[in-house]
Amino acid sequence: MQGVLQKLNATVRQLLSPTLIASAAVLALAVGTGAQLEQAPKDKTAGQYYKNIKVLNDIPASDLLPGMRYITTALGVKCDYCHVKPFDKDEKPEKETARQMMTMLFAINKNNFDGRSEVSCYTCHQGNHQPMGVPPLPAEALAPQFIRPTAGSTPQPLPSADAVLDKYTQAIGSEEALSKVTSREIQLQETDSDGKTYAVETYEKGLGKMYEVTTLPEGEITAGFDGSRAWVASSQGTRDAEPSDAIILRREAAVNPAAALKSYTDKHVRARAKIGDETTYVMQAKAPDGIIELLFFDEQSGLLVRRMIRNRTIFGSLPVQADYADYKPVDGVNIPYKTTWSKAGESSSYMIKDVKNNVPVDDSKFEPPAKQ
Repeated sequence: MQGVLQKLNATVRQLLSPTLIASAAVLALAVGTGAQLEQAPKDKTAGQYYKNIKVLNDIPASDLLPGMRYITTALGVKCDYCHVKPFDKDEKPEKETARQMMTMLFAINKNNFDGRSEVSCYTCHQGNHQPMGVPPLPAEALAPQFIRPTAGSTPQPLPSADAVLDKYTQAIGSEEALSKVTSREIQLQETDSDGKTYAVETYEKGLGKMYEVTTLPEGEITAGFDGSRAWVASSQGTRDAEPSDAIILRREAAVNPAAALKSYTDKHVRARAKIGDETTYVMQAKAPDGIIELLFFDEQSGLLVRRMIRNRTIFGSLPVQADYADYKPVDGVNIPYKTTWSKAGESSSYMIKDVKNNVPVDDSKFEPPAKQ
């Protein structure tokens, strides 16, 4: 259980925190220091005074321990993260990894900043032993707090993925009620990060088709997903949607979200986590587009309250997150009247103004318009 939580916490930190360097390992204590913890002499190097020094041989011996204290602070760890006693032993793999990371760090500063310490341990780690790989979401996108068993307590058993999805299905409506809805027209108000509002019309049909029309001061923008392609069209022409927008359009293309989630593969309930005041079960699953998601279901109601997604780029991953709230029934099916989609540096909230089920929608509407 503890190992699973550590991995999930690392995943979430990567979804929420910034980095300048992609690093696969921990920059931690990189030397063995023997048992000497007293003030080292200034006239000797670390290699002369301490045992088993392999990277910091030529620095003054008196600079070694202050440097180690900086690293423990930058990574939020203690000496025993890399060391055993006596300190000169090389029993932990983290110690060798730290040596490699120090070598990389010095090379970055030498080759790019004339040897000045512009890039440091904290640049990547930000107080965590796991380096940060993804830019942060807006501050209002509260990070989940994973629940760890207290010392001496028995971990609460986790339900199966099927049980969580069955409860979710019942929470939003029975199978019968969900099956009766084949299409949906929604009138929304979008509020962006700058507080500007826009009118949005959205049409959904079946599993995997949707399009929306957003009215901006400069004109209308239409976007959609036809089952395979996500697209955006305006007076300037038609193009493929940006990857993060394609992720959103694809996930909005589901009249029956329970059936959509049941089509995911590799589903596992990994942990429990708090999001604000809500306690949730955290499910990890692979979407049809191959992207791994973390899905957060309210422990009491069974409703989906959050999904966390990573959009991979050539330089690293960007976070995409949806928060669902204010579920209300429409023709026997509960839908979230407020959805907030957050991406790196921005977010937009969508408030439902009106909903109509089973409206006729021609399939041609979901296809991208011809380029103008």
